[in-house]
Amino acid sequence: MYDRQRLLCNHCGKKTPSAHEGRRIQFTDSKLFVTSAAWQLPDLAHRGNLAGTSLLNSPALKRLSLPSLILSSLLVAFSVALFLPLPEAWKAGWRAECLNRLHAPMMGVCCVILEVLFRTSDASNKRPLVSAAFSASLLAALVEIVQPLFHRTADFGDFMWGLAGIVAGTFWIVASMLQSKWLRIILRVLAMVGLLLPPLLWTAQVMMARQAADRRFPVLTDFTGELGGFFWSMEPALDSYNAQIKRNGQMVLERTGQKGPSAHLDAGDRDWTSYDCLEIDGTLDASAAVEVGLRLDLNSAAGPRLRAGAWMMPGRHRIQIHWPRTLPPQHVCQLVVFLAAGEPAASLKIHQLQLVPRDGLAETLKLRAGSH
Repeated sequence: MYDRQRLLCNHCGKKTPSAHEGRRIQFTDSKLFVTSAAWQLPDLAHRGNLAGTSLLNSPALKRLSLPSLILSSLLVAFSVALFLPLPEAWKAGWRAECLNRLHAPMMGVCCVILEVLFRTSDASNKRPLVSAAFSASLLAALVEIVQPLFHRTADFGDFMWGLAGIVAGTFWIVASMLQSKWLRIILRVLAMVGLLLPPLLWTAQVMMARQAADRRFPVLTDFTGELGGFFWSMEPALDSYNAQIKRNGQMVLERTGQKGPSAHLDAGDRDWTSYDCLEIDGTLDASAAVEVGLRLDLNSAAGPRLRAGAWMMPGRHRIQIHWPRTLPPQHVCQLVVFLAAGEPAASLKIHQLQLVPRDGLAETLKLRAGSH
């Protein structure tokens, strides 16, 4: 038998077979020929184990920890949420503005997540902060550019809300780099204000408008007040939210042969079974009588609908539009007043809209008013 020589491994000090490179070694009892590479297999396997250990301890792989994966998943989820198609009721009006202001906290959180993912072991290195702010700004711009491809609207205002959130997120990151406790507290308070104030202010405004609408119900309009047209939106929307109502002090529906305008009220899922018609106080500027259309969306914007209409003569008049009684209007999601496109061209200025109670309820209300 051949007496194998033993050498020490340069990596770990263990004994390995001699290579005898370039020669063939013959075992006399088995007539088996092996090449010198066979003696090198244990050494190669040992070196592979060392390489695998060094790879597991590398900084790049350490960054693929569970918190990093969670943060990356959150970043992807926020990005996907900005591209999801919206229900019809959320594409205009106060709900659309609420989504616009939510860009601030979402982009601020994205900025913080990116800084954590870019962070290095050197705490004094400011490059991850700059990279995170720049990347978040690019993401905010890219969202507005790509959103129209997903049936969303691009808006420069959304981009500005996103930048405000990125500034707030930068404040939060800078606070963690400061030594002074009070400076950290001040910056983090400012960051939280910048992230949460836009949607919270809008939520407070929605609540005040809802209370005002409840107080004047069944009158649906009050264009003299600041929040009188809050839950109304106009289509086609040539201006920003509610700008037409604020500019004119009233709703103006202008139709042509190709354009049919409409006014939409978010009815808040109210029960209107005690009322059977809508009374319109308006001034019509047209060369002939025009039909004014009415639509009630029940349960949801895509739910069952009640349609009706009434003719209005030129000049100022009050007309009542009775909706059909095929379905009780228990959960009214939206009220739509519209002029269908056609001739003659017309302009309808709506001064007031209110619901008219059913006959029995109207008599009861009159008796109550007389008793007072």
